[in-house]
Amino acid sequence: MDEYVKVNVKDYVNAGISNGTMVPREAYKFTRIIARPGVPNETIISWSVNQEGNEIQEKINTVSVDPKTNIPGWVVTKLDDNGEIMVDNNGHINEWIIDDATFKKKYEMDEQVPGVFKPKGQNQVFVQIPDNITLEQWGSEMNIAAGGFINITDSNDMYGISKSDFEDTYKFVDEQNIGFAKK
Repeated sequence: MDEYVKVNVKDYVNAGISNGTMVPREAYKFTRIIARPGVPNETIISWSVNQEGNEIQEKINTVSVDPKTNIPGWVVTKLDDNGEIMVDNNGHINEWIIDDATFKKKYEMDEQVPGVFKPKGQNQVFVQIPDNITLEQWGSEMNIAAGGFINITDSNDMYGISKSDFEDTYKFVDEQNIGFAKK
């Protein structure tokens, strides 16, 4: 079983950038999603894979009421290029919880495809991680296998994303010399 080291995300990223093991890269979100209002106390388990393709439980999260909007969070499900719900090789649906304020900031209805949301907003900045880590993220712990990414766009709201989720969701603005980025 892979070992995961719990890190303070700010310290971890600052050290990685300082020693050159992490290089900030700009990327944009392209993936469409479906979403539904969550039910308070509803639990969602997010899954991923490690570098060998073995499943790892990324996090367990519970829908709560967003203190900024007083509305429950959203349960979001990623769609593939054909508009089908993404299911990984282990049979897990790619879904997670987003608080209401963040959801409204990051997504808008796709007028071309009813019931589907598209990303909005600006490009994001990421670093790729060289280690298996566990970090505190939005009130729960998240395991991210080596090769995953941390969004460092907002130093007060850094968060992780697995390599496979990153490749299904983002593309680098400058994709030159990127052997691991999805075409």
